[in-house]
Amino acid sequence: MAIFSSNKSKDKREGVDLSSQFSANNEENVHGVSTISMETTITGTIESNSLFKMDGVLNGDIKGNKLVHIGKTGIVKGNVTAENVIVDGEVSGEIAATKVEIGSTGKAYATITSALFVIQEGGVFEGRKKMKVALIKEESKNTSTSISPTSIEKKEEKKEK
Repeated sequence: MAIFSSNKSKDKREGVDLSSQFSANNEENVHGVSTISMETTITGTIESNSLFKMDGVLNGDIKGNKLVHIGKTGIVKGNVTAENVIVDGEVSGEIAATKVEIGSTGKAYATITSALFVIQEGGVFEGRKKMKVALIKEESKNTSTSISPTSIEKKEEKKEK
């Protein structure tokens, strides 16, 4: 399936319809879709408020807004920041997002900071995984029974005194 096709079939990822997410006609995509095609090499930082797909090579960082997708031919040697990051190519650096997904062809040699983390069968992850602390704190405020890392640190400080 072509990710930019008008075919509304679902990708294998738990009901995620990537074709609609990468459609310029989607009402949420008021800023459009930015794509760096394969056989393109860029050095520097890319900042985008639109949905972003990387199929080329980047020696630098991507600072995205909603969704950054590193396609099967995409290679990023740097950091990636966005709300959602999907890696079907290769990333070497740091990834910070609410949700990070490594697809079956994806390779992440990175420190990943996220609240949600998915690795599809065949995906490769080598590095460090950190929880996104701001989201943990927010969830702990909403549920009184959960324990946040902050509350554990405060209890330990009281014991030391």
